[in-house]
Amino acid sequence: MRIWYLVAVLGRLLIVALVVLFLVGLVSATWNLCDWPPPRLILKYGFPPTGGPTGRTMTIEGVEFAELKPGYFRMGSHFFCWKGDLLGRVCAVLHLPWGKQPTHYRDMCGCPPRWVEIESRFWIARTEVTNGQYERFATEHSRHEWTPAESHPVAPLSWDEARRYCEWLSGRRRLTVRLPNEAEWEYACRAGSTTAWCFGDDEAGISEYAWSGAALEEGAREVGTRRPNRWGLHDMYGNVWEWCEDTYRWDFEDAIVDAPLGRVIRGGSWYTSGTLGHSATRLGLRSGASACVGFRPAASGP
Repeated sequence: MRIWYLVAVLGRLLIVALVVLFLVGLVSATWNLCDWPPPRLILKYGFPPTGGPTGRTMTIEGVEFAELKPGYFRMGSHFFCWKGDLLGRVCAVLHLPWGKQPTHYRDMCGCPPRWVEIESRFWIARTEVTNGQYERFATEHSRHEWTPAESHPVAPLSWDEARRYCEWLSGRRRLTVRLPNEAEWEYACRAGSTTAWCFGDDEAGISEYAWSGAALEEGAREVGTRRPNRWGLHDMYGNVWEWCEDTYRWDFEDAIVDAPLGRVIRGGSWYTSGTLGHSATRLGLRSGASACVGFRPAASGP
């Protein structure tokens, strides 16, 4: 009798365990399907995603920086991807082959989106570096016909030249000035938004925030003359593309060792169509200079 009693108890415990596992799996699949933030990030930072300026600013050689808090955000976009049908999305989460599953074009928009944590405070320039600011470092710099004014963004400028300028700024203050990595750049560009667009749910706000889609002969414009984003940063989209620190990767995981396009640029330019006005839009470029590419520095330190 005791043996049968133990068997019955163990059977009930097994049923309870299976039910619990099923519920946990169902909750996990639903959580992933809805693309909600990881619980650890919600517990650490709250929900919706937080972050933003600390209120501290600094100026180095005419370049004004704003300090941003740690936080998290949804990096990447489905804009250039096929989401598939409901069955396909559910089966993709469960690693099953049925339904029309999502198709990811990993190159242009960092697909699929994922939640990324910014663990430390960092500084980022409020605008792109201008001719006037850069020429404090490189006095013999020759301005381009599309960016001729002192307050125009400096371009063309290679990745190496941008890095050398950052190193020069580092010598003017006890902190490390550098190019932003992709996550920092997109975090700053989104300014707390979880949508694909830099400026809201669609492209309606681009004309208020950015110079883009202009005729080729118009060139870049003075920095800081368009409306800033919610974190007080100007020209995060448009005017000139901006160099990032990162080596170009197709999917942020597998580096292409012999890739013909070596470094990441973000943000579009005055000659970029407004339909690419996404905080997730990314391209790769050889580290040489381009007339549509400038930069904004970031910094780590106290």
